[in-house]
Amino acid sequence: MKTMVVNRYVVLVASLLLALGARSVLAESNAAQAADPRVVVENVTQELFVHVRAQKAQKASDDVYYKQVQTTLDEVVNFGYIAAHVMGKQAYDKASTDQRKQFLDVFRNGLVKSYAKGIAGYVDSDIKVVNVAADKKNPQRVTVTQEVNDKGTVHKLDYSMVQSRSGDWKLINVTLNGVNLGMSFSSQFKSAMRKYNNDLDKVIANWLSEA
Repeated sequence: MKTMVVNRYVVLVASLLLALGARSVLAESNAAQAADPRVVVENVTQELFVHVRAQKAQKASDDVYYKQVQTTLDEVVNFGYIAAHVMGKQAYDKASTDQRKQFLDVFRNGLVKSYAKGIAGYVDSDIKVVNVAADKKNPQRVTVTQEVNDKGTVHKLDYSMVQSRSGDWKLINVTLNGVNLGMSFSSQFKSAMRKYNNDLDKVIANWLSEA
């Protein structure tokens, strides 16, 4: 999958992936979220949209908004897992600890800013969870399917989630209308490695400009 495919879908996924990031303000809701991935998706979707409306009303600076979004996402998105899989085993194993951290930071920061910018356009969309399918081989993995009706156009999202030892559900991938975003980013990384002759430092330095 080419980089342009990632760009084509990233804004829409931004608005929806962020929905997984908001934490409930009620203790009872937090307990339910830990036990049921459907509740996680349903509850936090609406909560985050409330947060976005508040941000618009207060006219907070972009930097403050991005920081809030990243703090929220860090709670439920396993960025470390995603970044490692985007790099692939060979590149990840060869990378130094500093390089791994640098790529994680660049990868996460780029996504957060894209998501934060994209979410505003979907506040009034009709969003609902239509299915939760457990992995038959691993009960700690599920796919939560969500449908988004935006101005008459229906989009289907499959959230791949894993339950941590503490019971929290973490997002590790998203498939939008059949396009696997994890695989798309992996393809982008491989293309960048070829372009820069396997120079990981250059790939990291140019990651955002390549996106």
